[in-house]
Amino acid sequence: MVKGCKKKSMSSILRRTAAVTLAAVTAFSSAACGNKESSGDAAQAKEWAYVPEFITIDEENVNYYDMQVVGENIYYLSYDWDEATGVSSQSICKYSLADRKITSVPITWLEEGGNQSINRGSFGEDGSMYAVMYSYNEDYSEAKQSLTKFDGSGKQLFSNDMSDLVGDSYVDTLAVDGEGRLYVTGDSQIWLFDAEGNRQGTVTMNGGGDIWIDSLACGRDGRMYMGYSNYDGNTSSYTLCEIDFDGKKLGQVYEGVPRNNGFIAGTEYDFLLTDGTALYGYDLAKKEKEHLFDWLDSDINGNNVRKFSQLEDGRILAVIEDWENNDSGIALLTKKKAEEVPQKETIVVATMGGSYSLQSRAVKFNKASDKYHISVRDYVDYNNWTENTWSDALTNLNNDITSSNNCPDMIDLANLNIPQLVAKDVLEDLSPYLEKSGRVNRGDFVENILEAYTYDGRLVSVPSYFSMRTVIGSASMVGSEGGWTLEQLIALANEHPDAELFDRVSKLSILQTAMMFNEDAFINWETGECSFDTDGFKNILEFVNRFPDEVNWEQGADSEPARIQNGEVLLSDAFIYDFNQLQMYNEIFQGDYNCVGFPTVDGSGGHALSASEAYAITTKSEKKDGAWEFLESILAEEDNNLYYSGFPTLKSKLEKMAEEAVTPDYVTDENGEIMKDENGEAIINEGVSSVGYEDGWSYTYRLATQEEVDKVMELMDLAKPVSYNGDDEISKIINEEAEAFFKGQKSVDEVAGIIQNRVNNYVGETK
Repeated sequence: MVKGCKKKSMSSILRRTAAVTLAAVTAFSSAACGNKESSGDAAQAKEWAYVPEFITIDEENVNYYDMQVVGENIYYLSYDWDEATGVSSQSICKYSLADRKITSVPITWLEEGGNQSINRGSFGEDGSMYAVMYSYNEDYSEAKQSLTKFDGSGKQLFSNDMSDLVGDSYVDTLAVDGEGRLYVTGDSQIWLFDAEGNRQGTVTMNGGGDIWIDSLACGRDGRMYMGYSNYDGNTSSYTLCEIDFDGKKLGQVYEGVPRNNGFIAGTEYDFLLTDGTALYGYDLAKKEKEHLFDWLDSDINGNNVRKFSQLEDGRILAVIEDWENNDSGIALLTKKKAEEVPQKETIVVATMGGSYSLQSRAVKFNKASDKYHISVRDYVDYNNWTENTWSDALTNLNNDITSSNNCPDMIDLANLNIPQLVAKDVLEDLSPYLEKSGRVNRGDFVENILEAYTYDGRLVSVPSYFSMRTVIGSASMVGSEGGWTLEQLIALANEHPDAELFDRVSKLSILQTAMMFNEDAFINWETGECSFDTDGFKNILEFVNRFPDEVNWEQGADSEPARIQNGEVLLSDAFIYDFNQLQMYNEIFQGDYNCVGFPTVDGSGGHALSASEAYAITTKSEKKDGAWEFLESILAEEDNNLYYSGFPTLKSKLEKMAEEAVTPDYVTDENGEIMKDENGEAIINEGVSSVGYEDGWSYTYRLATQEEVDKVMELMDLAKPVSYNGDDEISKIINEEAEAFFKGQKSVDEVAGIIQNRVNNYVGETK
């Protein structure tokens, strides 16, 4: 278990008080376009659109994290730092939706001069605020938590220590019901207080699994409601219930409420709730939810909605904290007839669970385009997960791709079998678009990445980022050249019967390793012919059967690096996502390492390529130009705030990353001047990151060498995307049927024949 991955130094941020200015930008949604809400829905125009007005509060100390809407006002806490005195202060701020002005009152403490801060505030209509206060001693080594209240002028009214009550628990939520009573949650408990902050009791969550409180909100009936999740080790359930303040217990439970990211009281519904994609109205009596709108149709990434509320006039207010696009602010959504809203052409992008960053990209594009609107269709419903969720999602996606009226315009290729899609002739060749582009050209990108996504002369995608996965071993064992066959892997295992090939692996994980680059050796996607009943595949099954059914993670505490150095493990399944990582493997194998790769049929280097933001345009799309415009906007972006762990495919960014990897980072003083040692030499800031394990093995990273950077670049020239990932339908068939052989229920010939028959049928049906 890694206990100390990459320690990063933190720099303090000093803020100055600035004049308050407001800027409002009104944008119109394309929600009225005839977009399908999900797979299989009939195409129909939406009757209503929720048109956003985006409001940016250009006050330097604005804090969107704990904003709350009370009536026609938005309240939040601001933090200020006095650079001259080195003292921080907090204020209660009110932004009026009526006159679009900010007023603020500084907080005055009952005891001045202490190290105090507050969060988890809950505001009243008069501007008063309940909050959790943290008080620290002089060196910040000790802290206590207190429940406190401030009046509308910012004066602290009381502070009641609750450290003994909450212990080491972190307070998650503070809410007030219609009678002014307080509910504080943390560590699966609800602590109850009256309006004066006096303790009234505790409600402890009991259940047969791990329980955590998702959200807490006062309903329109003035009662307090709570949503919580329970995970029993296999499945996760969601429950909405009342909290019985007087009885100090959970009250009525409401079955069938869908899992959500948060809920509030509505004006027409008992609750409004969001799942990060859409906003719904929910009726407790009818046990029904009604889809109101998709956040993306209002140019909002629903995952970035920090808080939301409904005003008395029916408008929806959303507080958005958008770090990716550096575009935090307020959105006021007004319901209008769809025909009253300017129309855009909708471009549907299909994805298998990758909607988070995709929505951020779509929001940025939608706001800039006056012609096109990106709509994301995510086939994976993580809020209602079952063991069949993934396979059902794949089936639905494949059905839509081959349908005549529900095919998406673009596909996120992550987690998909690209050769299978190519064989179906559903992916457009992007080469002509790249040649005609005025923003990017082929020479701007890493050539091998383009080659890796070229099938039969057709460039099906241009990814933005990528990482690699390879097998690393001692050069004295695996040789100094790249690439080997499955027979050579088996021979290595035979030569070292007392050692494990990889650290703590099961049959299924070894099967994935063996098939990583070899699935296509048994399938001809062009002809549909399969050959899983051959000796080659049977040998794989017999080899895999040597390994344990399951891994006992409790047995032994030694880390993989320690076990490799002790001779207990021969190889490492390595993920490469920056230029510094090879130096750690050089340390593990004591200078004798080689990236040999996964075994392949022809013995070539099997280095797996995993891409981020690899989008394709479908051949059936009637809006290919708009789809390319969206893809082009992603590829041409030199700088963005989206975080990806990996290498950029844009050569200019990759070259900059490589240069920074070998360029010394010098230690600087508080004025930014480079510090020097006693010999007058500039001090290099080495060892800024490290990795450590519980058994004591650790490594502190140094500056990468040019040789290491070049080696990573060589791997990039060889890496290829793989189709076998353990999640697709063919992987599922192989894993399911192989189980009978592993358990001794069927012979290898029987199992190979069954796999041959099932995969052959599947390939024939999906071609």
